[in-house]
Amino acid sequence: MVFFLASWLVVSCGYNPAVTTTANRSSSAITMPSTTISPIQTAAIPASPTPAPTNTPTMSDTPTLTPSATEDLSFYNSSGCIPRNTSYQGGEVIEVLDGDTIEVQFTDGITTTVRYLGVDAPESGLPFYERAKQANADLVLHKAVILVKDQSETDPYDRLLRYVVVGEVFVNQELVKIGVARAVNYPPDESCKDTFLSAEETARQVFLGMWAPTPTPDPSAGQVIILTVNKREEWVDIQNVSNIDIDLTGWNLVSERGGQDCRLSGVLKSGDVLRVWAMSAQGDGYSCGYNSPIWNNSEQDPAVLFNAQGVEVSRK
Repeated sequence: MVFFLASWLVVSCGYNPAVTTTANRSSSAITMPSTTISPIQTAAIPASPTPAPTNTPTMSDTPTLTPSATEDLSFYNSSGCIPRNTSYQGGEVIEVLDGDTIEVQFTDGITTTVRYLGVDAPESGLPFYERAKQANADLVLHKAVILVKDQSETDPYDRLLRYVVVGEVFVNQELVKIGVARAVNYPPDESCKDTFLSAEETARQVFLGMWAPTPTPDPSAGQVIILTVNKREEWVDIQNVSNIDIDLTGWNLVSERGGQDCRLSGVLKSGDVLRVWAMSAQGDGYSCGYNSPIWNNSEQDPAVLFNAQGVEVSRK
């Protein structure tokens, strides 16, 4: 390739080849510059991040819940009126105080007095007191009981106010049902008011217990009878229908519905009539000394007269 280029230069320029020196030949030679090829710059490709290891949760067995023993709520079967949205507790009856009051011992050894809600049994000294107390004892003494609260916790005497159940026997209702206690409404504890009134009405209709008819006393036997009851004016007239004078000391005139009693005294002569006022006496009448009315005008509330021996002698 160099030779061909030199010949082309001689011909074209008329240059004499004979005087051409070696040096000239050397200078005429074309030196091809060397080319340095830069290396290809390869862009750095960032490495893909190594994914962090994933913690796969270990599936453990679902724990099996062992159900606790089912609580015995069978006492609710004794009556539909017993409230279910209140507290209740169990205990054992260690003493019966009367027809509607008991002493209960709890599992922690603590004892307390319990007064039955919604009912009232005769107090000491009144007819049917012993019978009511015995009936109560037959139902609850030395037995396990469930005490159910209504609204109130205690009464003014710090006695627990409760509905009482033995097994599936609703004791409050049973005492009314057999005629040894009366239905008495004590607001705000009124869940079983209608139940107790219905039980009392049934006992009255079949003359059970205190609702049994009392034989009319023989006038010659020295007795006193109730002539008239004026509930609006709060007085009762009683008359000695016997042929002898009668000492009224220890006699008792009772408002049966409300349970208020009026202890009498003095001598009522044969044939005489005595007007007994619930509150302040007017004229020659006898005052029971109450500050408010005792006779119920809207419901049946008979006046009952008991002699000094606690025997019912008249009712009206």
